Amino acid sequence: MILTMDIGGSNIRYNIIDSSEEIVEHHSMSSRDISIIDVIESIIKAYDISKIGISYAGQIDNGDILSSPNIRVDRPDIEHYFKERYGIPLAIDNDLKCAALAEHDYWRSSGSIVVAYIGTGFGAAIVEDGRVVRGSHNLAGEIGHIPFRNSPIACGCGNHYCIEASCSGEALSKYIDYYDLPIDNDPLDSLKKLNNPNAQKILDNFHEGLLFAVATIISLLNPEKIILGGGVVDKNHYLLDFIKENIDRYALSTSLKQTDILISRLDDAPIRGARLLLDSNQQSKNR
Repeated sequence: MILTMDIGGSNIRYNIIDSSEEIVEHHSMSSRDISIIDVIESIIKAYDISKIGISYAGQIDNGDILSSPNIRVDRPDIEHYFKERYGIPLAIDNDLKCAALAEHDYWRSSGSIVVAYIGTGFGAAIVEDGRVVRGSHNLAGEIGHIPFRNSPIACGCGNHYCIEASCSGEALSKYIDYYDLPIDNDPLDSLKKLNNPNAQKILDNFHEGLLFAVATIISLLNPEKIILGGGVVDKNHYLLDFIKENIDRYALSTSLKQTDILISRLDDAPIRGARLLLDSNQQSKNR
């Protein structure tokens, strides 16, 4: 059996996949204040797991968790731990890089694709000529942590200038608490209905941060496609029209003409990418 996991700032989802590549079990749970090691070990005890692929909402390099602003980390050397203790190969990568593998596989594009997902945080990843662009320590694509404007709300990384401190699910939640606003399960929709000046501040800040991020991707990377996804986007498809109506004021016009901006058609790109990650890791080892 193969275990594939998507470990995010709010939830953990995992699949148990049999030898015919069929998903035989699917589960989800909260990731708040939970031990990832304990969760994986309990799954190993329940199933005959031969390998593990993990999509992780944090910064990963060579199987180690470097930083994880929204998730508790009990063993940074997670890949080494499971290989040494259980003899089970484990491949782990940033969730957006896993999503990029899945989106590239879905779109079958020969050009460059950037995925930009807004969930608890705001991340991006780049695929160029079929390969994920990684940078020197696998940190390329951290769009959520480029400087935007000073915010009274701290980003999960501790800084106050990150786009993620203005444009992310966590930022919305923190701003709503900061202004003590009555909000239900869909923050953006609720903020639009409040007719409140502080609610409008949050919305304006979020929207401008989104435009700034997408324009930076377009002007800096000149991608063929930008694929938007993540929980916040999934609930608010109006964001695509908002971007298309306003992005020309932010992005380099010649680059913008060559870029398609789309919403992901995949419900589970990060966890699909976790499965593809196992194959890509094996191919790398065989070279």
